[in-house]
Amino acid sequence: MLFEPGSAGLATIDAARLLAEDEGAEVTVVSLVPAGTGGDRCGVSPIDYRDAVVGAVARDLEQARMRLGAAGADATFDLLASGMDPPLESWCQAGGFDLILLPARRRFLRSRGHPAAARLSRLDGVEVRVIDPRPAGLAAGSEAPPR
Repeated sequence: MLFEPGSAGLATIDAARLLAEDEGAEVTVVSLVPAGTGGDRCGVSPIDYRDAVVGAVARDLEQARMRLGAAGADATFDLLASGMDPPLESWCQAGGFDLILLPARRRFLRSRGHPAAARLSRLDGVEVRVIDPRPAGLAAGSEAPPR
């Protein structure tokens, strides 16, 4: 599963935890480190900026580990750095995964989805599920019913 901060990322972790608990699924959690844009013009060296971003993503992975609870004891956690590690699609293909969970993202004038979903769906033998934290039947742009 791909972990990203936010409610969709937490819902994706919860879905992975249920698969591990109910079906004995092996869980691999990956987070992506985007290519850095910091530099001397920002008063921060590119190396320090990249280290700070890597540290933030590593903390995100630790949050995912804690949220997985007991299911996280046997889980694998990886951090993929853009430009240094293989692209997500290549990494997933090499990992031999049969199910990939992605957190839904808001997309302007489109249904919620994830930008990597279409590319990952093209991998042989892989099912891709986009996890939306909103209750089923809640239309985009609408509000949750009052409690």
